[in-house]
Amino acid sequence: MFKRIWNKVLDYQSIFILLILWEVIAALGIMPERLFPSMFVVFGVAYDLALSPLLWDNLSVTMVRVLSGFTISAVIGVPIGIMMSRFNLMNQLMQPMLSIGYPIPRVALYPILVFMLGIGSGSKIFLIVLECLFPIIINTYYGALRVNHIYLWASQNMGANHYKMFWRVLLPATAPAIFTGLRIALPLALIISILTEMISSTEGMGYLLSFMSSSLVQENVLASVLLIAIVGYLMSVILDVIQKKFVFWH
Repeated sequence: MFKRIWNKVLDYQSIFILLILWEVIAALGIMPERLFPSMFVVFGVAYDLALSPLLWDNLSVTMVRVLSGFTISAVIGVPIGIMMSRFNLMNQLMQPMLSIGYPIPRVALYPILVFMLGIGSGSKIFLIVLECLFPIIINTYYGALRVNHIYLWASQNMGANHYKMFWRVLLPATAPAIFTGLRIALPLALIISILTEMISSTEGMGYLLSFMSSSLVQENVLASVLLIAIVGYLMSVILDVIQKKFVFWH
């Protein structure tokens, strides 16, 4: 039991070191207490906030936007990436769009989306989809390209049709790369949702963060950031559990 706890501590040692350094700086008064409160104070505020409906009402709005945009981008992006690896025409059509579109900051398109779709969830979900599509498509494409052709030839020699070859060989072999793209896209979805909510929204975690910032009380802001970080971590853990369930051989 003690060894297991110690291994967990070692896994997150960088976090503990950061917290200790934070407390040392706060205790020595190197920074003004108003700008650099103790982490114990921040934890206390975060705990109180976690028990209030203010957090859960805003978190539910953000999670609906994040999961909607993320799911749509996965449903669209994975097939596009696989088709790019299998069909030359699809690859030739998509490569210029990916090369030109990837460096463009998608947040810059948000005012246009607000004009088209309004300040509600529609514009925010659409921007999340745009942001998440790139890592999902690119990782899926290169993952499918790296599938050993011997596996495909062997399945054809054993009489597998295109349908069986896709589900039994190509998709399982590409799954690790697909989940890599999903792991990159998921935190991006949360970031974009919070950013857009900070710009124009009356609900969501981004709005809550802006609301806390307007109070000019630093521990309130840091508590909101801490809770957002915990939500992002839990989302990553859940995705990791799903990956281990479906990609157990990797």
